[in-house]
Formats: sequence, C-alpha cells, structure tokens
Amino acid sequence: MTAILLQLAYLAAIGFCGCTAGWILLRADKNRATGALVLCQILIMVWCLPQLFLAFPMSRAGKYILYGVSYIGISFIGPSWLMFSYFYCSGKTKIRILPLMYGISLINYSIFLTNELHHLFYLRFELEEVIYGPAFYFHMAYTYVCVLAGAAAVLSGFRKKKVPGVHMVMIILAAAAPLIFNVLYLSGTVRSGFDLTPPVFALSSFLMLLAVFRYDFLDVDTAASRQIFSSIAEGIVISNRRGTVTYCNQTASLWAEVKNGDHYEDILKKFSFDNIQNHETTVHMPDGKTLRLREYRLFGRRGKEKARILVLTDISEYYELVRQSRELAVSQQRLAIEQERNRIAQEVHDTTGHTLTMLNSLIKLIALSYGEECREQGQPGSREMEEYLCQARKLASDGIRELRWSINHLRNGTECELVSQGVYQLAASVREVEVEVEIQGEDGPGYSHLSGVVYQCLREAITNCLRYAHASHMDVIVKFGDGDVSMYIFDDGQGCASVRESHGLQGIRERADRAGGTVRFWSAEGEGFQIFLQLPINIL
Repeated sequence: MTAILLQLAYLAAIGFCGCTAGWILLRADKNRATGALVLCQILIMVWCLPQLFLAFPMSRAGKYILYGVSYIGISFIGPSWLMFSYFYCSGKTKIRILPLMYGISLINYSIFLTNELHHLFYLRFELEEVIYGPAFYFHMAYTYVCVLAGAAAVLSGFRKKKVPGVHMVMIILAAAAPLIFNVLYLSGTVRSGFDLTPPVFALSSFLMLLAVFRYDFLDVDTAASRQIFSSIAEGIVISNRRGTVTYCNQTASLWAEVKNGDHYEDILKKFSFDNIQNHETTVHMPDGKTLRLREYRLFGRRGKEKARILVLTDISEYYELVRQSRELAVSQQRLAIEQERNRIAQEVHDTTGHTLTMLNSLIKLIALSYGEECREQGQPGSREMEEYLCQARKLASDGIRELRWSINHLRNGTECELVSQGVYQLAASVREVEVEVEIQGEDGPGYSHLSGVVYQCLREAITNCLRYAHASHMDVIVKFGDGDVSMYIFDDGQGCASVRESHGLQGIRERADRAGGTVRFWSAEGEGFQIFLQLPINIL
C-alpha cells in the first residue's frame, strides 16, 4: 500500500510540474526569468521520473542507472532556481557566474558517475543499502545554499518593490518545503524508508501553479513591465484583475503619490477620472504641471479583463507652446492692423491733407487779391466779405491742425500694454493745449485690457476740447483702484450752460457702457468742461 501511495505522489509531482511549466509558457511573458523557472520544473520531473521504477525488482546496475538519471535533476536544480531568482528580481545576472554555478554541479555529477573509482559520492551502493559519502553531502549543501540564496533574493526583491505579502508566502513556501522535508529524511528524523523530497515537490509545484493562476505571478502586470517601464519618462501604473496596483514606476510614484498595493479606483478618483465613460483626460496639477491620463485594458483570450494600465504624460510643454502660438497670432494680427492703419493714415495725409493745404493757400491768395483790388479802386473793402474770408481761413487752418493730430494718433495706434502708457502718449502729442497728467495708484498688467477704452475716450475728450472749448490747459487724473480704473478730465475752456451729448460725447458713453463702466459730463458758463469715467477691471 505504501509503495502505491509513493508512486501516486511521484506521479502527482510530475503532473503538477508539467502543468506549471505549460501554464507559464502559455500565460507568462517570454523572458529569461520564465525560461529559468520552466527549466526548474523540467529538472524536478527528471528527478521524479526514475523514482517510479525503483519499486520494481531490478539489478544493482539498473538501480545505479535510475539514480544517474534522477541526479541530473538533483544536481542542477539548485543553480537553476538561483538563476531564476536573480532574473526575476533584477532582470539580469553576471554572465561569468553562470559557468561557475553550473560548473560546480557538473563536477558533482561527474563524481557521481565515477563513484566506483573513488567512492566519494557513495561509500556503499547496494540494492538493499546506500551509504552516502562526503561528495554527496557537499552536493546537497551546495543545493541548499543555492535554493536559500534564491529565496532570499526573491524576498529582498519583493520587499523593495512592496509586493503584497501573499506573493512572498507562496513563492518562499514553494522553495522551502522541499528542502525541509529533504533535511528531515537525510537526518533520519523521519524514518519512512523512502525519500520524501520528490512527493513534497508536488506541493511545491501546486503552490507555484496557484501563484501563477491566482496571484498573477510572472504575468504581464508584475514581471515583464518592470524592466520596460522603469526608465521611461511617462508615469506607469498597472493593476491586476482585482483592481490592486501591482506595479508603478518612479515617475508615477512622484506624480500620483501611488505605491504597490493601492487600490486602482482610488487613484482614478484622485484625478476625477471617469474610466467608464472616458479613456483619456487632462488634469492640471496644483504645482502648475499639466498631465494627460490614458487608460489601457488588457484582455485574455476569452475576453476576460486581465490588467489595466494607466499612463501619465507631462504635457505642460505642449500647453506652453499653445499659449506662445496664441500670443504670436495676436501679435501678428496687431501688426497687420497697425500696417493697415498706417496705410490709411498715409492716404488721408496725401489726399485730404493736401487738399486742405491748397484750399488754405487759395483763401490767402483771394484775401490778398481782394485787398489790393480795393486799394487800387480807392474803395473800402466789404466787411462782410472779409469776415467770410477770415472764417474760411480759420476753418481751413483748424481742419489741417485736427487732421494732422488725428493722423498722428492713427499712426500711433489705440492700444498700449499699460493704461498709463497710452495716456502719456496722448498728452505728449498735443501741441495746441497744455495737457498735464497725474497718475494715482499703481498701473499694471491687470488693467491692460482697458487701455484701449481709456485711450479712445481721452482722445475724443481732447478732440472736443480743441474744437469747442477754446481752452489753454487740461488736467487728466487717472486713478487705479482695487477693482476699477477712474479718469477725471478738466479743462479751463469757456464751458457751456447745458451739456448736449454730440457724436463725440456719445462715443465716449458707448465705449464706457461696453466696458461695463459709467461716465458723467458736467459744465457751466466760464467754468470749463469736466468728464468723469469709471471702468471696472473684472468686465472686459
């Protein structure tokens, strides 16, 4: 009965190792770590397979041959496990160490094959009794060291990467269980009459298979992604089918404050990312960084979701380029407007200005000719005619002066970066009336969107002053408040009994209304003309 149970245990070990190797080849990524783990499973099967025949009657030579086949697996299982551990944890190992690791195992196996010459591996090898020699114990000690070193490497790697504890328990238990039972058998603590190590490898393979199937061991979201994503600039967050983060690179940890073991949905909520409706969104971070989040889902052959990948990309530079492009477009538009304004100003100067100048010259010639003719005839000139000629000369002179002033401002433009800049520019361009400017408060970019409105209103006020007020002095006060800009305009002209809002004053009021502001006009006979303008800064 015991022999039958032992045979079943060996068959179970072979079956589980074969299933594990096949599952890994089908489900895991094709890399050195998976290759080393599959090699471990094959060596276990080579170890267990000859054990199935040891219960049958055979000769001493047949038993030695079966031991020889079995020890191929036993000799090389230790370095193969150690190689897998290093590949899995770091993705690489020093190539020069591999010949040394497998060289020691090869020497041990060579000592086994030549045991009849020196009896170092077996002091006695018979059908009924086997007594181990020093080379055998050295071989077992070397195997223990390799397996324990591999387990320590896996444990250290798991701790650094903050892998969930269930992974560590499964893998470490799978490696430690066969060693524990082998030590118990060799030390004589368990007197079963047969080696318990191969059957225990059935349990080890089952745990390994459980880790592969249930805990995503060596799946796409734990192993292969580490070396791929660790050095790229984007942030990478990977979760398994249960919504647990199994990997995040350093960039993602810095940007999203995420770590292995966090819940994936909590990360999406942190960024207000509705992954059901959208697979991409843009997030503006408090530090000024702009991130684009994109989610990818991986599905198995049966359409079942296997993993989710969240990619975080820094697109702050892109937004800065867009802003600069918009500013460049605005600058180009302003330049085009200025060029067209200068062209119109030049045409007005060349046509209307020339016509008014010639008209003024002709009026002067007519006045001179009329005076000479009256003197030659000895008759006094008509006072009415002289008044008409004087009025015509004055109108022509005023027209030339206002045209020159308008052309000057048309060329200078109506928009400045700062409100005070436009006010000073207007005041400096006036020659007929002294304009004194006083600035109260501090001007800044926050008021610049109102520079055009203030400029145009002040220009219209100066035009009216030159045309109707007969003033010699004008005061302009601009006050910058917390929420508005106020402008006070006073002149020392003749004033008027009642204010009638002509086309010029209506233009000032319309501009103020469009800007969300208010305007008031006040005047009296002999007391000049006053304008009060108030514009809020929060309404364009």
